[in-house]
Amino acid sequence: MRGGRKNLKRAVEEEFLTLQKGQSIMQVLDLRGSNIIQVRDAKGETSLAIFPAKFQKSMWIKTGNFVVVDDSGREEATESGRKVGCVVTQVLYYDQVRVLQKSPEWPEIFKSTAVESSKQDNTQSHNSQMDENEDSIDDDGLPPLEANTNRLNPFQGESETESDSETDS
Repeated sequence: MRGGRKNLKRAVEEEFLTLQKGQSIMQVLDLRGSNIIQVRDAKGETSLAIFPAKFQKSMWIKTGNFVVVDDSGREEATESGRKVGCVVTQVLYYDQVRVLQKSPEWPEIFKSTAVESSKQDNTQSHNSQMDENEDSIDDDGLPPLEANTNRLNPFQGESETESDSETDS
């Protein structure tokens, strides 16, 4: 897939997805840092996968999302003692997950979790919108913001120059 982000975005826009040999759908369990994520496959086994740098500023994932992973080198990695055995090839978004849930390629283990997670996301977003409306005056218990002392305020700089020029005249 050459061509940078243009092709990445084009691939995301396609709703229908076909899995090639060695690819499988996995669910993100944990973000480990340094582009390493923990994923669960259709058998319920967990493993570590690398999230390539080409996705860094164009796609984001969080716990519970679904990804397409190339796990063809998984067995070789475990035999050689490496911890990371999979590579993320595509991030699945909500519309793609809905289409895939109806297809036979979708693993049975994820059918209940996808429905539950989408319901939780909907209820959480609805509850957060209600909370924002009710608590619009409250600052969520955060301390007030402090001024950045590393930058000069442009309004202060102008008023000082004007007062200096007036005193000189």
